[in-house]
Amino acid sequence: GFTPMCKVLPPPVVMTFLHTLFTAFDDMLDRHRVYKVETIGDCYMVAGGLIREDEDGMAAVQGGGTAMLVAASSVRLPTTGAPVKIRVGIHSGPVVSGVVGTRMPRFCLFGDTVNTASRMESTGVPGSIHISEECFHLLKSRDETAAEGWQATGGIEVRAIGG
Repeated sequence: GFTPMCKVLPPPVVMTFLHTLFTAFDDMLDRHRVYKVETIGDCYMVAGGLIREDEDGMAAVQGGGTAMLVAASSVRLPTTGAPVKIRVGIHSGPVVSGVVGTRMPRFCLFGDTVNTASRMESTGVPGSIHISEECFHLLKSRDETAAEGWQATGGIEVRAIGG
């Protein structure tokens, strides 16, 4: 995990590691039509389908998530030398977005969709993508073969805010 690694490594090593990892992620953004929303600690948040209504945001985020898994596996943990295994969480739905703040204004996303995607990530398995049931059905409704390769986890209770 990231937090235990931070406790044993000097800050410059942690920063170099994050820079290497996040640069690998940054390199795939345009290729997969996803937008980097923010990074907080070791969390790297992207979104798709924000600009155009007709854009297939789910496919963009799924492709970006897969690219992130591959990119992460090419980066080595400074503690063990093992390949990095990240968790990717994906959910699809409406969000509220906009630039907030005056000191360091930032484009932000808010809403249950963001919270659910975060819970998909936190309950996922390292080295894999965890999608919500809604995402699975969305993929399947657009292309029957797009749902192939996904494996049911047997269901995980993931409560949204206010749920």
